[in-house]
Amino acid sequence: MKDKIIKLLKTSPKTFNELKAEFNLINYNDSKILDKVLKNLWTEKKIFFKKSKKTYNIKNSEEIIGTYRETKNDYGFVEDENMTIFIPGKFVINALNGDTVKVILFPLREEEDQNRRAGKIVRIMQRNGSAIIGRVSSKDGTNIFIPDDLNSKYNFFVQDLEKYESGDIIVTKFIDFIDGVIDLKIIKAIGKTDDATLDSEIMGYKFDLRTEFSEDVINSSNKIIAKDSKKRIDLTNRLVYTIDGVDSKDLDDAIDLSILPNGNYRLGVHIADVSHFVKLDSIIDKEAFERGTSVYLIDTVFPMLPKNLSNELCSLVQGIPKFTLTCDMEINKQGLVIKSNLYESKIISKYRLTYDEVNKFYQGETNLTKDSELVNSLQYIKDLSNILRNIKIKNGMIDFSIPEAKIKLNDIGEVIEIKNKFQSESEKIIEDLMVLTNETVAFTFTKKDLPGIFRVHPNPKEENLESFNNLSKTLGMFLPKSVEKITSNDLMNFLNENNNNENNNIIKRYMIQTMEKAIYQHENSGHYALGLKNYLHFTSPIRRYPDLVVHRLIKEYFLDNNAQDNRNNSKDLIPYLEHVSKATSEKERIAVSAERKLVDIKKSRFMKSLIGSTLMGKIVSVVRFGFFVEFENLTQGLVHVDNLKDDEYSFDEIKYLIIGSKNKKIFKLGEKVKVKINNVNVVRGLIDLEVM
Repeated sequence: MKDKIIKLLKTSPKTFNELKAEFNLINYNDSKILDKVLKNLWTEKKIFFKKSKKTYNIKNSEEIIGTYRETKNDYGFVEDENMTIFIPGKFVINALNGDTVKVILFPLREEEDQNRRAGKIVRIMQRNGSAIIGRVSSKDGTNIFIPDDLNSKYNFFVQDLEKYESGDIIVTKFIDFIDGVIDLKIIKAIGKTDDATLDSEIMGYKFDLRTEFSEDVINSSNKIIAKDSKKRIDLTNRLVYTIDGVDSKDLDDAIDLSILPNGNYRLGVHIADVSHFVKLDSIIDKEAFERGTSVYLIDTVFPMLPKNLSNELCSLVQGIPKFTLTCDMEINKQGLVIKSNLYESKIISKYRLTYDEVNKFYQGETNLTKDSELVNSLQYIKDLSNILRNIKIKNGMIDFSIPEAKIKLNDIGEVIEIKNKFQSESEKIIEDLMVLTNETVAFTFTKKDLPGIFRVHPNPKEENLESFNNLSKTLGMFLPKSVEKITSNDLMNFLNENNNNENNNIIKRYMIQTMEKAIYQHENSGHYALGLKNYLHFTSPIRRYPDLVVHRLIKEYFLDNNAQDNRNNSKDLIPYLEHVSKATSEKERIAVSAERKLVDIKKSRFMKSLIGSTLMGKIVSVVRFGFFVEFENLTQGLVHVDNLKDDEYSFDEIKYLIIGSKNKKIFKLGEKVKVKINNVNVVRGLIDLEVM
């Protein structure tokens, strides 16, 4: 039906009733199917709906529908799933950051490469629904509105602004945008600018996160009870345990490992059976879909499921019988899965271990337990992890592990410590076991050609690899092959060969930027960075909606009494799986953006006390408007070209450096520089630097 609709709309726009007539759809259910297909096509940005004439239109090859991203200048950019389009200031019309817009494309310059395009916004398809946060400031006795994120080039009219005090943080709703004036209505005031405890709440508003559960959802979750079934296999006699962070409460994976008589490993991975409690299309399920994922904001969690489910009923708490979906795998000494089995189970976690405890155990700093069976199991998982990791590296897995900033807050939300955090041995072990499980479950789907929700990672584009190659050369690192021939194995070997290079972390970050985004997709097309042909997410249904859907599909395809019929009719699920894949990929992108933004804000709060101080740092990124300097605590600030007063500086996009036109002074990647912290914008998470 999708292909036929697109073909029809290419000839001329059609109303809903005209499309019904074309397909000879008479009854109500047929109309619902058509409506669902049209919504999917809209989600995929293949069609758009013109409200004034109530018609559906097809976008042609010279148009895109995407998300507008503003800059501090007049111009902006529009992003869709395939490209980023430059929008000159005169063609922005009245688009605001985050709006969904329709763009007509044209070459960036006369006779230039057609792949480098600019565009003209011709219609605002949908306003960004996120709240607009701002601060009240008094100027000459009059209150003015200073938005956190909208560009100050706009004028604002905020209804009833005079009722608030200077320093109030206010949440506003977009009303209209006419003649360069943005009309806003105040929803509420949430506190004062200096209150660091509000940072997470503000992220909730800015990224339109669902931070509270409705009373109906809470009441519904409180009524859920655990009902056992005869087909659920009792594994309560097995030595099952969890390994998680010390503060983790949503424990959704447990393991057990033993040696079989033939010398092979028997790995059992037991995942919380959320699908047993959260039924498709229930009020809790609909809420979970809207959230898509749990959002972790340093000191705050906005969970996908109500806490009585995520932290109690579903969580694999020590010593309490829990319902799980188990994947048992027999693995030989070469790390190959000989056979696997998926089934509904019941477990009791015998031990609730933490990463720190297990790390100390491996380092010989603690006995951890007198249970010899647990001691053996912990040694087995370490041995198996080593085997699996070597196989993954051989198959082309790229190890992007770089230090991350671990932020410690006090009771009033202020940062008291930022330190570098590396992935520990126990974390790597659990990751290896979960990756193997996800791969095994994905193979179970693909060997029977079944649609699902796969975690796919496309190959990087050649032009991105070419840019990365140019950048690596500036740091004295050279890719072993031309970009059109390079594989993930080659990139991993490249990183290993340069492991001791002082700029290795810079290279890893740029390589990550070179990669395409990992997304969810109903078709399996492999995972480039992991070097895997089959991959999906099965192991975290408490905090990721795609995992919950995968659990339902496993039951439908393999465990249901009508499993064979369900497999035969599996293609009917594709529109639904497409919709879930696209929606949850977007929710994940938003969650990651919120998490990163909060980290930037907390880092800037920490550095605010250092305004005027001089520090040494390393240039880790060079862009057209300046360069970013990173300090030992992984906090970064920007030296803007406007702050380089001694000369006119220009950007060399091939060599990734900034050079003065007269004095030929160069600022390049990897160089150490002494800088002064000029200013810190806590609201936007920006640190302004000046070279000393």
